[in-house]
Amino acid sequence: MTMDNIVLALLIGAGCGLAFGIPITRRSISKEKIHGGLPAHVFHYIGAAAFVGVLPTVLASLILRGGFSVALPLAFSMLAASFGALFLFALVERPARPQTAPEDTGWTKEDAQTSGL
Repeated sequence: MTMDNIVLALLIGAGCGLAFGIPITRRSISKEKIHGGLPAHVFHYIGAAAFVGVLPTVLASLILRGGFSVALPLAFSMLAASFGALFLFALVERPARPQTAPEDTGWTKEDAQTSGL
C-alpha cells in the first residue's frame, strides 16, 4: 500500500469522524451538560470525532488493500487521539463541574445511641 492510500484512508476516516461527530456530540451534551466552556466543548468534539472515525479508517484501509498491517496501526492511532482529546476534556471539565453534596453515610450505631429515640 502506498503512502497516498494511507493518507486517503486517514482522510476518509477523519471526514466521516468530523461529519458523524457532530450529532454524537450534540446527543452527548443533551444527556449531560458541559461546564468547562469552549475548550471543553472542543476537546469533547475532537475526542468523539476521532472515536467515530476509527471504523471508517479501518474499512477504507482494508478496501484500499492495505491489509491489517496498515489498518491496525491506523485504528490504534485514531483511538489514541480520541483518548488524548477526552483526557484533555476531563482535565478542563473536572474543575468546572459544580461540587456535589457529600454522600449520606446512613445511620450509625453512635447516631442511634445519641439520638434519644
